[in-house]
Amino acid sequence: MSEEKGVQGRLLFGRALAKFDAVVRQVPEDAWGNASPCEEWTAADIVGHVAATTQLPCFLAQRIPIGVPAGPEASERPTRGGDNLFFNKAVMETLIGLREEAVTGDALGVWERSYAHMNEVLSGDVWGQPPIASQRGTMTLEEWLEPVFYDSTVHTWDLSQATGVPHNLDDDLCRTALATLISITESADMRSAGVFLQAKDTESDDPVDQLIAYTGRTPIR
Repeated sequence: MSEEKGVQGRLLFGRALAKFDAVVRQVPEDAWGNASPCEEWTAADIVGHVAATTQLPCFLAQRIPIGVPAGPEASERPTRGGDNLFFNKAVMETLIGLREEAVTGDALGVWERSYAHMNEVLSGDVWGQPPIASQRGTMTLEEWLEPVFYDSTVHTWDLSQATGVPHNLDDDLCRTALATLISITESADMRSAGVFLQAKDTESDDPVDQLIAYTGRTPIR
């Protein structure tokens, strides 16, 4: 990956999370339990999920592999890298713990703590390191980071739908997220269970509508 492409990926990642952060901080206290477009997920579930995903680049940056061979360090959940690896048990425990804490406790506090930790770690001298096993295969931190901004972009919309807080997603970010999703749908198995539903048809020329239709989501507002 070129240095320029790596920088662009980091900028998109930061920009998308800033959009999500802006919505999280406006969620009314009585809205955390609201249903979302994600089946069986509330607003708090969404925040817990995105808070957990902010910790994945932290593990990679700190040279803690997300994917590990079968053994005492491995969970029972396989990664999606096609490399016969499993999620690191310690990583899984961290992710699950953040999700559960957000749902049963202080979702805003979980988000603020996780987001601050990620920003602190990624502001350090962590770039340009050798490849490491992630949940999508062995790659550098820069390669891992490049496409993942689509996730927080889509979940910003989800959280907006659940809570009524405006998402303020801009057209350029959504166009880029859609192009990224289209490019990785097959290689990253994005239509597998627990990821995205089959794409829906849309006649809208609005980039937000086109992105959401591609994920198979149905608006609830």
